[in-house]
Amino acid sequence: MNKRGLLLGLLLMPLLSVGMNAQQSKTDYYVAKSYEYAGITLPYRELGLNQEKGGQSALVIQLHGGTARGTDNVAQLEAAAVDSVERFLRDMGGKALFVLPQCAGDRVWNESSRTYAVTMTDVLAHWLADYIDQNNVDASRVYITGYSAGGSGAWRMVNDNQDMFAAACIAAANPVMVEAARVRNTPVYAIAGANDAIMDATKIENFVLQLLAGGGQARFDLLEDQDHFGTCNTAFTAARLAWMMEYPASTPIEGDLTGDGVVDIDDVSRLINIILGK
Repeated sequence: MNKRGLLLGLLLMPLLSVGMNAQQSKTDYYVAKSYEYAGITLPYRELGLNQEKGGQSALVIQLHGGTARGTDNVAQLEAAAVDSVERFLRDMGGKALFVLPQCAGDRVWNESSRTYAVTMTDVLAHWLADYIDQNNVDASRVYITGYSAGGSGAWRMVNDNQDMFAAACIAAANPVMVEAARVRNTPVYAIAGANDAIMDATKIENFVLQLLAGGGQARFDLLEDQDHFGTCNTAFTAARLAWMMEYPASTPIEGDLTGDGVVDIDDVSRLINIILGK
């Protein structure tokens, strides 16, 4: 190979590497695990980010919609919402764990205790309590996201576990079997689609207004041109996720731009990107 060909090859190598990474399946790097409680198996996937860093991890949970139910421990990875949260956490640069449980096909996240002796939210609550204890998680930085049926499950989790979550981000999901007086203790960012024929945007907005009237921290966005599925796919923007992860409010460490509790090279990189306008 001549020098010109060698130079061209060296220039193309990074581009080829980016293309290969973009095509990598999530099953290659989201670790498959499972949890057992009261005879119920909960499959889940786990992504660890910057685990080599010191300190404890922030924990982000995402509850999927109804179409991802099953036992394959794969379907919950396929949503655009997963990509949005993963991209945000990578860009944030802090130490974090992103976990995605899967609900069985014959169950739903938000169930009545009159129907089931052990509801799926019971299973989730026990799983998360054990997970936090066993994985060096900062218990003050546990966040829940959910969309569609998973969003209704997230509302219920916040309602039933008032001290578990620092904040929540919920898309295209009616608040069912919940009370504003209980949910208001957790900051919630709710997003609804104006053209959603499955979930009622007015009901979601009215519930957020109840949270605000009761002294809660909450925000509501109405996506004017989105239906149910469009809302699920586009709701989890970096700005909304950043709002969620600003909680709990704490005294910031000067220079800690990634919010991971330490000042290191990642903060320098973030500062350079800010200066360059990236």
